[in-house]
Amino acid sequence: MEKEETQKDKVSDIVAKVKDARPQWRKVYRDQALKVLPWICALCGREFTGKRLRELTVHHKDNNPNNNPVDGRNWELLCIYCHEHEHDKIKM
Repeated sequence: MEKEETQKDKVSDIVAKVKDARPQWRKVYRDQALKVLPWICALCGREFTGKRLRELTVHHKDNNPNNNPVDGRNWELLCIYCHEHEHDKIKM
């Protein structure tokens, strides 16, 4: 029983570390996407600069947030509204 709880504790620790690191991963691939892709929403075509650049998000074309090739071939930049719309389509 004690060994089983130790295993569960290890798994819980690993999951917690991954969840803590997730925002850092997002920043890394977002920064890379902003370097390799134009600052334009791929759906509505709006351009983003300055303070409004924060409204531009990275969307994974294959819907796999772990697929982050540095050349950006799995990413497209979408404004927050179009990004939400894309994910709403997936849920339906």
